[in-house]
Amino acid sequence: MAEVDLLDRVAAADDGPVYRPTHDAFARFGSLAAGDAPGPGGIGDDHSALLARVTQRLSVTFAGVFAPETVERYVHESYDLLAGRARVRRHLPALTDRFAADRLAALARAEGRASRDGVGVLFVCVRNSGRSQMAAAITRALAGPDVWVRTAGSSPSGRVDPLVRQVLASRGWGRTADFPKPLTEEVILASDVVVTMGCGDACPVFPGRRYVDWPVPDPRGRDEVEVGAIVADVEQRVRSLLDDLRPR
Repeated sequence: MAEVDLLDRVAAADDGPVYRPTHDAFARFGSLAAGDAPGPGGIGDDHSALLARVTQRLSVTFAGVFAPETVERYVHESYDLLAGRARVRRHLPALTDRFAADRLAALARAEGRASRDGVGVLFVCVRNSGRSQMAAAITRALAGPDVWVRTAGSSPSGRVDPLVRQVLASRGWGRTADFPKPLTEEVILASDVVVTMGCGDACPVFPGRRYVDWPVPDPRGRDEVEVGAIVADVEQRVRSLLDDLRPR
């Protein structure tokens, strides 16, 4: 399972390596698990303990950049943002870990607390389950390490569209797909280029950023051939964008 990007190796024990599911595994197979956490608006004792560990780990990661109180606030806020749309709550702490870490890294970049080397590109669509995932996956595959890629949705879904994931995987880009997450201010501020697709005025406009709108059709409810055509369209747009971003 590690070979197909469903497990991350996190440690080595006496009886062999220790793995945990990737966010890709959560997105693809999380619906098979029974959710045993409380309903929306509450954090069970099991999640509270896990969130405390996430906060402790991220406080070490961002030591000297953000105070532990700031880290804790972002962890709990990120949990709440994801919990409102989660189909299966059991995996929320793991997704919260990734979401909060990304938001804190974006905040550090936006506030000049971290190097702003490279170009930050943010792809935004409505559900963050189709078009923005296509664009991000293709960009990560084609761009060099100097391009930082993030995605968000104005009204995110609970998972990446399975057919979108399938078509991306058939082209070798499935491993770079992300998980849907809401649009937050710091990821916009950390970005140099913001590409929107079908989300209208939902994305706030801040000075100093380049905003681009791509009229790409929504893949939701379409068949494999139609989704493949949309992926091809997005690929051409990504290649054009990357050519434009390269130094002359």
